[in-house]
Amino acid sequence: MPPLVSVIITTYNQAAYIGAAIQSALDQDYDNTEVIVIDDGSTDETAERIKAFGRDVVCVRQGNRGVAASRNAGIDKARGNLFAFLDGDDLWEPGKLSAQVMAAEAQPQSGLIVCDGVQFDDTGILQASIMAPVMRARLVVAESVTAWCYREFVQQNLVATCSQALTRREVIDEVGVSDLGVSDASDWDLYLRIAARYEVTFLRQSLMQWRYVKESVSGSNVLRMMRWWPNAIAVLRKQLREGPEMFRAEVLATLRERIVSGGDAVYQYGRETDKVWARRCLLRAIREMPQSVRLWSLLVALHLPRRCAARGDWRRGEE
Repeated sequence: MPPLVSVIITTYNQAAYIGAAIQSALDQDYDNTEVIVIDDGSTDETAERIKAFGRDVVCVRQGNRGVAASRNAGIDKARGNLFAFLDGDDLWEPGKLSAQVMAAEAQPQSGLIVCDGVQFDDTGILQASIMAPVMRARLVVAESVTAWCYREFVQQNLVATCSQALTRREVIDEVGVSDLGVSDASDWDLYLRIAARYEVTFLRQSLMQWRYVKESVSGSNVLRMMRWWPNAIAVLRKQLREGPEMFRAEVLATLRERIVSGGDAVYQYGRETDKVWARRCLLRAIREMPQSVRLWSLLVALHLPRRCAARGDWRRGEE
């Protein structure tokens, strides 16, 4: 028998999209699957849309605890040897699971199988490829790439959305489930823990569709980055403590770069949208890097009149 794939779909107030997401999982040309839907306390018609699928899906409803807790609940319920994650507003192409299972069987040393996809909204395709550029360049001459890539995962999350990913039960048993303490960056934290111990396989094939919804739980791209920033810092701090010792210097350098570059983005957001929130974020960053002249300058400039901030040269360079 081919391995059982547990499809774990997480959703919160996605009544408009959850039906299509579930159907895309049921329409896979790989037959040995179970579909588990975790409804994270939805208050709209999401529960009714899930019920319409009857026995084709296993539905677990819980109080609102966040996406990381939802994925963990799905893993706890799963019976399969392989886990494939799907956000409740994304879509899979019919051959997604069969391609990933084939790759998992061909590369038994791989702890994570990642496919390419597109990003879209109601107007059409926004990005023709969501594969990280560093991996896309390697896939130009190959259908798939399997490699040790912890260093690359430290520099950036190579997986745009969990809907691209498939992993093995024994991998989760070894590295642990999603860390609820890092909230919006819990997927990156999980991939880092996997990449520290296993090779990762990337597929050139475009096998899923990542929906962009400005009003979603994550919000617009700008708000998503704002929320992700402090959690990303926490993830890198965690890797300094627990990650491979040979990469500690690179993790520290990336941490410092993330703190400062995030401060620039927070400053811009504060000038244009929410100065109080930006001040809190900058103070948090300064606690992380009190020696950064750049961060202190951003905090001061946030409270200057716009014309004074625009005249100054406080944003040039970094110590």
